[in-house]
Amino acid sequence: MYNDSFAEMILSERRLTEKMKILMYLKKMQKCFFDNTVIFKTIICQMFLEHEKPDVDNNYVLTACLMYACKKSVSFTEENKKKYLREGAEYLASLGFDEKFCRICEQANRIANIMPRDKEGDLLEIVDNFGMLLDRDDRRAFTPVEALFILENENLRGLENYYLQDFKEFVMEMENLETLGLDSAKIITRWQTKINEFSKYDVVKGIEAAIDYRATAKKLYIEGKKLEVNKNGIRDNKQEINADRRLQHELAKQLDEEHKFSDLLGNGEE
Repeated sequence: MYNDSFAEMILSERRLTEKMKILMYLKKMQKCFFDNTVIFKTIICQMFLEHEKPDVDNNYVLTACLMYACKKSVSFTEENKKKYLREGAEYLASLGFDEKFCRICEQANRIANIMPRDKEGDLLEIVDNFGMLLDRDDRRAFTPVEALFILENENLRGLENYYLQDFKEFVMEMENLETLGLDSAKIITRWQTKINEFSKYDVVKGIEAAIDYRATAKKLYIEGKKLEVNKNGIRDNKQEINADRRLQHELAKQLDEEHKFSDLLGNGEE
């Protein structure tokens, strides 16, 4: 059994890919849940933190993003869904994580109804729901636009989430940058496509893909921002992009070209 030093060890490691390697070892020794769905969501979280710069401890949040699902079962059932975050919080406490860390990990869904909610818990909730971009045996992967629609109108309908609007703006910007005229430059879609190429259990390839993708995404983002500055003479992208308007436009376009409306209202999170 690990002692309190495990929490200290993984929190003191600032490099995200090294944290993932530590989790590979924990998975082997104690059957901690860790697969490419975790890697996918954590990279999305990292991109959001870098883009929006919210008032949170990035290292703390990214570690929580890696570990909140530590007791999720490979065969994820409704019964497991009701208890895995509570069991995970208890397990994380045994590894030496503090009360706040365990609490925000349990706030990745609303089952425990922990109030008041922490901002970090709201961020984990959004990232967890954005797992809809991943392939599953029982349904196709949703596009980023479809996932935003379901996130706002189904999964979080009637609920307050501190980061929902900021997350919508982040996704719509990443998907709509003019990057050297490349239609395939949608930054989140590229990550979705890359991670869905591998078995969800091949975490070695998942980590390698994350390293490669990060370099590509940064390059595309820098190129896109340069083009925006040259074209518009401004850098205030939030004034230029109205996330709600663009989301509605993109959704309407996809519905017209690809799907029936009912296709969007399928199962929830990954």
